Amino acid sequence: MAYSARILALIEKIEAADAVHFTRLRERAKKESDTRAKAREKILERKREILRVARAARASAAAKKKLGRSE
Repeated sequence: MAYSARILALIEKIEAADAVHFTRLRERAKKESDTRAKAREKILERKREILRVARAARASAAAKKKLGRSE
């Protein structure tokens, strides 16, 4: 099937617009993915800090309890 020059030009114009559109979508998706990854890492770091504090408090309480028994 042969297309006219006008139709071919229109098809190329549409394909170019699609390429730009999908490129922008990929870039936006990458930025959102990076943002979510940073947020997850921040949340995990907070949880790790809470766990460190809890472990330190538990160790301190165990040490005090041990000292209290030996007296």
